Amino acid sequence: MNNIFRVPCAVLFFFLILAAVGCAGKVPNSLSESQMQAISHNQRGIKHAARGDNLQALVEFSEALKISRSIENSEGIVVALLNCSRVHRHAGDAKAALTAISGAIPHAPRQMPLYAEVAFEVAQVKLLSGNLNEASEWASQAVAADNSSTRGMMINLLARILFLKGNMAEAELKAQEALLINRNNGVRAEEANSLRTLGDVKAKTNRGVEAAAYYNQALEIDKVLGKSGKIVADLRALARLAESLNDSGQALEFYSRAFAASRANGDLSGASEDLTKMSLIHEKRGDIELSQRLLTERANILKNIQTQQ
Repeated sequence: MNNIFRVPCAVLFFFLILAAVGCAGKVPNSLSESQMQAISHNQRGIKHAARGDNLQALVEFSEALKISRSIENSEGIVVALLNCSRVHRHAGDAKAALTAISGAIPHAPRQMPLYAEVAFEVAQVKLLSGNLNEASEWASQAVAADNSSTRGMMINLLARILFLKGNMAEAELKAQEALLINRNNGVRAEEANSLRTLGDVKAKTNRGVEAAAYYNQALEIDKVLGKSGKIVADLRALARLAESLNDSGQALEFYSRAFAASRANGDLSGASEDLTKMSLIHEKRGDIELSQRLLTERANILKNIQTQQ
């Protein structure tokens, strides 16, 4: 088996690059012209995906796949199919993503360094499809196979799936394990994900004070990293927690901040849901006039969404 394709030293925009490029971006002189072409197509695909041009990204990854198949390079085939799957998954197309990643499985035996990445991707696709049992099985395989700097990310996914399955004790243990690994490795985005899952577990098991502490820690990290979507998720989690504790004032504050951040980031659908939440809280507090004003604002936002479609 040709070994020019390996697990990359870093993930760029959630896509794999060909490890022949290496951490320093240098290409070994021993690569054939076909191998160089496959590398170029993957790199161009990554750039297109980063710009949001999914169609052109898929064209480039498909060309890399075609070349890798022509030279029977198993690792190259896996990399291209992984990238195709990730494009489809991030676009919300679980069926297309599953087709792509399923094609990678026969080319990724357990001893291959890329096996953990394949298992991780299958788990995420299964999660997107709502198949939690298979998602947890594949996530467990990814964790078992991975000993790299991405291990904390993979344990985070397993913890999240366990939480969604209702296995709170296991989810908490895995999230704590991931938190320690991510902190030690300095992977701050994944550290925030660990904290967010721990917050969810604490909230679900009626440990509100602890939940708030974890959510606030995640929020501070996400603000430093400038991750608007994650900031909104943190704020909404804090709002839901405040609601569960019958603190309508705090809930309104957090929903209001989530609304402002969502609208500024162009997420009008999410912003409209925040308005709905705030409207319901004001209605419960007896402020019908303000509740109706918020619903009117929501209606205007929904009209804008329809206009843009």
